[in-house]
Amino acid sequence: MARFPIEVPEGRYFDRLIACREGCPVHTDSRGYVQAAAAGDWAQSYRIARGPNPFASICGRVCGAPCEKACRRGAIDEPVSIRALKRAATERHGPEAVGDLAATLALSTAPGSLHPAPRTEKVAVVGAGVAGLTAAHDLARLGYKVTVFEESGAPGGMLRTGVPLFRLPRQVVQREIDAILALGVELRCGVRVGSQVTLPELRAQGYAAVLIAVGLQKARMLELPGAKLAGVVGGLDYLRDFNDKKSIAPMGRVLVIGGGNVAYDCARSAVRTAGTTGVTLACLEALHEMPADQVEIDEGDEEGIARRNRVGPVRFVEGPDGKLAGVEVRKVSRVFDENRRFAPELVAGTEEIIPCDTVLVAVGQAGDTTFVAGLPEAQLGRAGTIIADKQTGKTSIPWLFGAGDAAMGPGLFIDAIAQASRAVRSIDAFLQKRPVAEAEAVRGFAVEGSRQGMWSNWLELDRKAPPVAPVQSRVKSLEEQVELSYPEEEARRQGARCLRCEVETVFDGSLCIQCGGCSDVCPTWCLRLVSLDEIGMPQPAGQQLSAIIKDEERCIRCAACADRCPTDAITMERLCGFEPWAPIVTGEAA
Repeated sequence: MARFPIEVPEGRYFDRLIACREGCPVHTDSRGYVQAAAAGDWAQSYRIARGPNPFASICGRVCGAPCEKACRRGAIDEPVSIRALKRAATERHGPEAVGDLAATLALSTAPGSLHPAPRTEKVAVVGAGVAGLTAAHDLARLGYKVTVFEESGAPGGMLRTGVPLFRLPRQVVQREIDAILALGVELRCGVRVGSQVTLPELRAQGYAAVLIAVGLQKARMLELPGAKLAGVVGGLDYLRDFNDKKSIAPMGRVLVIGGGNVAYDCARSAVRTAGTTGVTLACLEALHEMPADQVEIDEGDEEGIARRNRVGPVRFVEGPDGKLAGVEVRKVSRVFDENRRFAPELVAGTEEIIPCDTVLVAVGQAGDTTFVAGLPEAQLGRAGTIIADKQTGKTSIPWLFGAGDAAMGPGLFIDAIAQASRAVRSIDAFLQKRPVAEAEAVRGFAVEGSRQGMWSNWLELDRKAPPVAPVQSRVKSLEEQVELSYPEEEARRQGARCLRCEVETVFDGSLCIQCGGCSDVCPTWCLRLVSLDEIGMPQPAGQQLSAIIKDEERCIRCAACADRCPTDAITMERLCGFEPWAPIVTGEAA
């Protein structure tokens, strides 16, 4: 058996090494805009960030940042601050910073163009959240006549109703939406699809295709004794009132049930709501298991939120006055079973009551399926979703498509953006009666000098979080932004932490003399000279050959191996590309 399993680079091998780009659902070239930030080229940084993402400014502030979770720098110390650097770029060149929306729209790499040839087909989009508006953006670039139907009085979906004001300025949301509407998209607010107009009626009005992107706007409640008591409130319902600046009755002692980002949005908003005397957050998970982002947990701690980990609710307790008096909880012995399935176990005999006057339940979301009224053949899933293919958005009805949370279940904003773009390609294929067109990157290699573009001390640079507003002032305001932008020099320093994963060590075996100098000089031991036996290859008769193997996870792109090689068998080469969308035809005909 081979001591060292190997993979010979081919196909998308080098693409996968750019882990941040692979981790992004829309394949934003994160390392590209991070490196542009390090160079102080903010216009280029924004251009790269905006290309595949019509909500780049939003994602610079509230994205769950799967790119950072994938960042290879995290294997050395901590990931690059990718999301915060995107914000630094958008604040300088995004629609919130410039008056010319056309300049922003011209940067898109989505199929089509800013001034496409008009098409006769009309497409209806139901829901004006990130999924619906992304679809409208992409459809308009293809020349379709797009109408977005929104039940509420304003577009934005969860951007407006679910994300607290202190995390996302509403003027930024509006500017991103204004840019999309500038493409000629028609927006009709205050129209409830399913009651005021049905899907069959939209078809009768001439809409050739319909995309469902209504999100999951309802809070999932806990079916426990006492759940009907006054004071037991859905977390999303509360956030909607908070963000709309509605008058909220004093909540007294608040208990938030849940351990995710929505739970923290509720808890941190409650801290800022007049009439709150204290906030506790109780969740099933231990601290290290909590699904909330670490920054939310840390900032929640700073703002005085008491945290109760590893407890589960049993019942809502009614006081002698008939009002909510608390929640009975038990200790949790486990959250997941041996197969990592959600299967919490509560320990009998560990009951205690957490006193509270208000409970905000933030344990999940559900949808309202009244949008399918008049269309009984539509197939619905759990929690109010419509069943649609994750890659294409196709439903069981040829002209009906789904995207975002309404089709895929709860996810990140960037997931909804990616799903909407994929659904548009399917809609386009359906209307044009051809197979689905997908994106293909244009790539190539170019020799690059050793350490080109790297700061001399890039390995010594520590991750530093963006500055934040003082706790004393921010908790007294509904809208004061908690997270602030990096100062210029710190932003460039954070960008310089990028390992430049597009730069690869390329080996020419015909020049190698197997001296082992490259492995000797490697500071991370990512190179090793081994016998063929150790990698499971037979030795030729009468010969004793060796091979050089490389551990990509350890490589820091220092170029020491290339500098050391006496025969120039090792070069540092840059993987060029992930260029704008180039259509190829794949799959079955729509």
